[in-house]
Amino acid sequence: MDVPFEAMGPTVDYEVPLRYSDMDLFGHVNNARYFTFLEEARICWFETCVPEKWDFEKHGVLVARNEMDYLKPVVPGDRLIIRLGASGLGNSSIHIRYEGYVLAGGNVECVQLAFRAATTLVSWNTRDGKVARVHDDWRKAIEG
Repeated sequence: MDVPFEAMGPTVDYEVPLRYSDMDLFGHVNNARYFTFLEEARICWFETCVPEKWDFEKHGVLVARNEMDYLKPVVPGDRLIIRLGASGLGNSSIHIRYEGYVLAGGNVECVQLAFRAATTLVSWNTRDGKVARVHDDWRKAIEG
């Protein structure tokens, strides 16, 4: 996919393994399922760009905000690829942006933008049970 994508640091293309249970009565992926897809893609992104094995007991993140614009339905037989990367960092927040591309009928020649989304994550100190500054190793990895 030769589509420009603006992000700081590393980006990931994550292909969603679509399942029959993702579909609804209208014959397309149910809108609520997309947030699970974002979560799966985010985990893949973290595993790709964070230098250490992620230990949630040590450094956690919580979802503070999710938003999505649905542009094109995804139906059985399509492929869905989510491109994601960081769009910003705050003291304790990580902002992720996503673009979801549908390959109609699985055909790489028929790529269309299916959705745009964003997530704000908050760095969480699991042991102390409070918001924490995004630690330096993650910050360096995310900034690229």
